[in-house]
Amino acid sequence: MYKEIVAICHTEEEYARRLADYINDHGLLPCPAASFSDKGKLTRYEKQHPVRHKVIPQDWAKHYTKEELKSGVSLFCDEEGMEEGMYVYRFRSADLVAEQICRMADFALPATKSRGKTKLIGVYSPVGRCLKTSFSLTLGQMLAQKYHVLYLNFENYSGFGKMMGMNKAVDMSDLLYYFLNLREEFHQKMDGMAFSMNGLEIIPPALSFLDLESVGEDEWEKFFDTLSEKGNYDYIVLDLSDYIKGLYRILLECTFVYTFTQEDGVAMAKVEQYEKILNSLNYGEILNRTRKISPPIFRKLPIRPEELIHSELADYTRRITEDDFHWNR
Repeated sequence: MYKEIVAICHTEEEYARRLADYINDHGLLPCPAASFSDKGKLTRYEKQHPVRHKVIPQDWAKHYTKEELKSGVSLFCDEEGMEEGMYVYRFRSADLVAEQICRMADFALPATKSRGKTKLIGVYSPVGRCLKTSFSLTLGQMLAQKYHVLYLNFENYSGFGKMMGMNKAVDMSDLLYYFLNLREEFHQKMDGMAFSMNGLEIIPPALSFLDLESVGEDEWEKFFDTLSEKGNYDYIVLDLSDYIKGLYRILLECTFVYTFTQEDGVAMAKVEQYEKILNSLNYGEILNRTRKISPPIFRKLPIRPEELIHSELADYTRRITEDDFHWNR
């Protein structure tokens, strides 16, 4: 007896094939996906094999009745905002497309990837000087009142030495060296270089961002996995920059993503360009877990980072992240 399939159909043969392969390779559906670029081949296949659900190009819709289009058939579209439940926006990530198909075919939703109990929080913006680091440190200190939290800064010029009054002999560059070359000493070295600020653990940022540029995408993923396993953290706050290889892959791993913008034309244009790039590279899923933040102008913020937790920014942070962390419960 043949096993039922989900048919991924599109006249762009390469797109349909790659999407079906990705879904199968990552087990995103409870049954196999098969690709079709020709309506006749799909029809011949259906005569002998069960098809649970079909996602087809809009110009194939004329071959189906209204009843068929309401159940068992979905349409690919190139524009967002089409009727929910019938259309699949094809420029989203394969993971999100699979999630939509699960709903349409009445499948149970696939389980999301887990890093144990540790959740990554990504803070990123294509806009400069937008309170991104101040927000990251504020949120980290607030969470540290209840959870075990680590803060990591990946900016090219963090200014931590001056800002924190530190003169640390070791920093993130050293930690990465041990991770890449002397893994057995990694945990011990990490314990020795972390310092606490209102309960928030912080690894001093690399003095030179060039040390971060040399780390590959896969190595970053393994690095965060190792931190999660060894550090027993509830949250790791990542203050990210464009200098990190695999930035989008890192953001895709984050449970929460905060993107800062400003109410001016240049800032909004930069964020719009960033969002278009995510969609074009099939990282649109990042946008679904992103909270866009346009902070007000604060009258006065403390110079010392450890005092941010008692500032206007802390009140603002608590208000805009209430749905994510339920501060008042």
